[in-house]
Amino acid sequence: SPCARGAGHRAQTRHLFIGGGGPRAATEALYLTNVGVDVPVVHRRETLKAQDVLVQNLAHNSIPILFNTEVKAINGRHNVESVDLLNNETGVTSTLAVDGVFMAIGYDPTNELAEKIGVETSAEGYTKHDNYRTNVPGIYVAGDVAGGFKQIVTAAGQGAEAATVIFEDLINPYWK
Repeated sequence: SPCARGAGHRAQTRHLFIGGGGPRAATEALYLTNVGVDVPVVHRRETLKAQDVLVQNLAHNSIPILFNTEVKAINGRHNVESVDLLNNETGVTSTLAVDGVFMAIGYDPTNELAEKIGVETSAEGYTKHDNYRTNVPGIYVAGDVAGGFKQIVTAAGQGAEAATVIFEDLINPYWK
């Protein structure tokens, strides 16, 4: 819904779409919806790979999900104006008017180094931690590899919190 931006000026609702079906796509759709963007999720399969809580939040926020749908073309002369979508079950192609495209695919954490040195990871590949401390004394984690919301501001905040924990542990090591 449009919001007031000053005397008599109203902002236009932005219409984006997110391509993807994992936790990143769900998280980004929820974030964008909360800042007033209309954003359906387009996924090439029949079920999402996101956690149940994210899928439930998508439904709770009435975010449309176009299952079994693939992006075939992004159209526009100087800006994105529309996308051509193919329903891979019916073979029908449709066009969706949008102001932008957000491809949110490939959200797997890169934790090979952590795993090589014995840091425990979850089934999804995120580094397990307790207040930024891993199971390996002196090894800490913050940001995207720790799971949660994948936003720069979140990672920066976690980094600051982890730095405080590290400082405290340097003064009084928990592993002694």
